[in-house]
Amino acid sequence: MSSRQEPFVSVLTPVYNGEDFLAECIESVLSQTYGNFEYIIVNNRSTDRSLEIALEYAKKDRRIRVHNNDQFVGVIENHNIAFSLMSPSAKYCKVVSADDYIFSDCLMKMVQLGLIPA
Repeated sequence: MSSRQEPFVSVLTPVYNGEDFLAECIESVLSQTYGNFEYIIVNNRSTDRSLEIALEYAKKDRRIRVHNNDQFVGVIENHNIAFSLMSPSAKYCKVVSADDYIFSDCLMKMVQLGLIPA
């Protein structure tokens, strides 16, 4: 299946002070066998290296967009900000917490089963 035929997926990672696990999280998203996705990382005014880590990855991969909140917000608001940044062309959305990782075939299997509706 070519990228034009595959549904577009938005992967979202809201993060606050997640430097201990963020790189592993990002690596797991970037290692997906499914390629038609964008990856949005929303930094909630972290006081650690979370923003720096996210920006380093964004320089290397054009699918990654990093948003840095103007002010600290609650966890639900940070998720809502992430949802608001999704591409309108996304058919599906997958949230991956900054301290989690996903297996390399996660998006492919979820899209095949239609389990990650936007």
